[in-house]
Amino acid sequence: MLKRIVVLLVSLGAIAATALAFDARVAFAQGLGFDDKTYHIAKMLNCPTCAGRNLADCPTETCAQWKAEIAYQLEQGKSAEEIIAYFEQRFGTRVLQEPPKQGSTLVLWAAPVGAAVVFLIAAALVMQRATRKPAPMATTASDDPLIAEIEAEVRQRW
Repeated sequence: MLKRIVVLLVSLGAIAATALAFDARVAFAQGLGFDDKTYHIAKMLNCPTCAGRNLADCPTETCAQWKAEIAYQLEQGKSAEEIIAYFEQRFGTRVLQEPPKQGSTLVLWAAPVGAAVVFLIAAALVMQRATRKPAPMATTASDDPLIAEIEAEVRQRW
């Protein structure tokens, strides 16, 4: 009896985990009637009202209208590039999930590469210094009589 309860609980847990892990893409495509192309294009655009959220995953009414516009333009035979250009012309580059690799946003793409180069150069310099042989220590007594006396005393004890 206990074994059946454990199996039942594990099965219910697996079903719950599957339901929680349900792909948003499938929900988007089936629940709203949009196809994969619409979803793909919507993933490349930002929501106009929610900061940092892509259009495909946003449930707002504005996003639903934008997704409908994407579907309409796809039905009219426009390509993904043309549709993205349409939204970019109307709303600017802020509507794009990925900033363009030109103009003022080129710095955004170059900064991580520049930082990596600087880091690698700094790491190489540190490694080079760490592998150098240290200068040999002087074995003769110093010109300072106090230091010479201390060195002699240390040598006697050891």
